[in-house]
Amino acid sequence: MSHRIAVIPGDGVGKEVIPEGIKVLSALGLPLEFEELPWGCEHYERTGRMMPDDALATLARFDAIYLGAIGWPTVPDHVSLWGCLLPIRKTFDQYVNLRPVRLPPGIRSPLAGRGSADVDMLFIRENTEGEYSGAGGRVHQGTPAEVAVEVPVFTRRAIERCARYAFERARERRRRLVSVTKSTPAGTPTSSGTRWSPASPLPIPRWRWSGCTWTPWRPGWSCGPTPSTWWSAPTCSPTS
Repeated sequence: MSHRIAVIPGDGVGKEVIPEGIKVLSALGLPLEFEELPWGCEHYERTGRMMPDDALATLARFDAIYLGAIGWPTVPDHVSLWGCLLPIRKTFDQYVNLRPVRLPPGIRSPLAGRGSADVDMLFIRENTEGEYSGAGGRVHQGTPAEVAVEVPVFTRRAIERCARYAFERARERRRRLVSVTKSTPAGTPTSSGTRWSPASPLPIPRWRWSGCTWTPWRPGWSCGPTPSTWWSAPTCSPTS
């Protein structure tokens, strides 16, 4: 049985890399059927919309979406983001932004003395909440008192499933996880972090942390001070 793939090359470099990706996939001999959808900033400049009114219903009929890049200097970022990318992410619950970073053999690295064995990472980011939540707005519009408010939203469900996905990938690979978050001195998270009670940490079995750093744990080892109120931490290792 073949799988139908919706192809959205989009804008800029997307139109260069997507055709090459299709060549690779086609060479594998997999039962894939590709259908290109010419949506993006050029579509916006022609029609006033990033994609048609029935775009999401159209995409729902496919098995997967192969999307390149969305955005162009002549179209404001909020138009391309909210007119194409975010409706797709939210409708189909694409909650993981997965970005592999590898250095292929034979390619010179800008890092001195480093080769393909040294550069092989997965970057994982929550893809539907935070600054993408869409909570906020403007008040007193058109007056000197006009104010714009944006409220990033971080639900426990979104953070937990993204964290669990990251732990699963770490266990499959080198069994090492680094969590990168940003917070202000006031303790308010501004990107991927959020605060939970230390009495109810994320239920991810077979991993332990102490203080603000995840550490390997074995029976009889000292686990250090009481766990931090932050769910995430700089480095993590599994118990087995």
